[in-house]
Amino acid sequence: MEQTSSMKIKSYFADSVEQAIQEARREMGTEAMLITSRRSSPETRSLGAYEVVFGLHGALNAGVNSSASRGRTGAGAELSKELSRDLSSELQSLRAQLQEIKSTLQGGRGTDAASVEAEELFEELVANDLARNVAQDIVSTAVRLRDQLSRDQPAPPIALRSYAAEFVSNKLQFAPPFQKASADGPRTVVFAGPPGAGKTTTLIKIAIRECLAERQPVRILSVDPYRVAAHEKLRSLAALIGVGFSAVNSAPEFFAAAEESHSKRILLVDTPGYSPAEMDGAEEIASCLKRAPAKEVHLVLPASMKREDLLRTIRAYAIFAPDYLLFTKLDETASLGAVLSAALEAGKPLSFFANGQDIPEDFEPAQARALLAAVFRREIAEAVPAA
Repeated sequence: MEQTSSMKIKSYFADSVEQAIQEARREMGTEAMLITSRRSSPETRSLGAYEVVFGLHGALNAGVNSSASRGRTGAGAELSKELSRDLSSELQSLRAQLQEIKSTLQGGRGTDAASVEAEELFEELVANDLARNVAQDIVSTAVRLRDQLSRDQPAPPIALRSYAAEFVSNKLQFAPPFQKASADGPRTVVFAGPPGAGKTTTLIKIAIRECLAERQPVRILSVDPYRVAAHEKLRSLAALIGVGFSAVNSAPEFFAAAEESHSKRILLVDTPGYSPAEMDGAEEIASCLKRAPAKEVHLVLPASMKREDLLRTIRAYAIFAPDYLLFTKLDETASLGAVLSAALEAGKPLSFFANGQDIPEDFEPAQARALLAAVFRREIAEAVPAA
């Protein structure tokens, strides 16, 4: 426990956010302010999967130091320095968001139990790495949906999480099935994204599963005007699966290769990886690809990337006018909250999920259930109708 100004702060650890909140309420009382919640660090994971931080103005009662608590105590708590710096802005943000949720509740059910349930759900979503504004929208909408249903058709109470999961499922957008090319000419499928996102491996998986398996003639184009050697990995993979390949180093070469491939039904186009700071060099390729016929662009993003970095990358790659988001490396992260949050904030349909390096395995069309199960309880995700 740590004291900053007139507020005393304590961390609680438990296997769920709800358990930690309940323990804090028992010890510190209803006047305690929930400051933040997060997944436990590797050093503290043995204490519980989640860490919830509460603050209380003035003196704490004797029960706070109860040995029954799993919270950390002692003036040397590592959390104190971080909280001392950010406490004021964090409290202001949380109070505003929680007040909006409580205002929604007061207009409907308005019970203490409903307020606590909404607050716990909000903190659980934030702890799963959803942006606070996204979590607030989900909780507020779920409250309104439940209140409306209760007024229109009285029924036994249903957990707020169920309404939240169904709302998220309905809000998510998904690409249509990978369709065949039209009779007018080849379909151009472009893969763009940052370095290390897995574009090349993903392209090969699609070539096998969606093109060769469906007996669709396909050719692979590798576009990179700066690094000639960058084509070689894809050239080797294309040869292994028996697919035609062209290396393209300029806009004229791209259009010439596209014209030569007119007999092919699908063109799969790999592009260089640019970090957000290097996007100035992507203008030539992006401009060239915009003129491609029957074009669709999949922005390939690693699910292991931080939420803020995902959003920054999506904004940077707007130059490619992406149609879909394609997430890779789902097997390299324990939480998909950042993926869900980024998808909702970007408002782009999801196309595919890749969860490993095996070719052509570890790859499937994107679906809501995979994200819901990672953020909500699995049984709730399974109860939501498939999107």
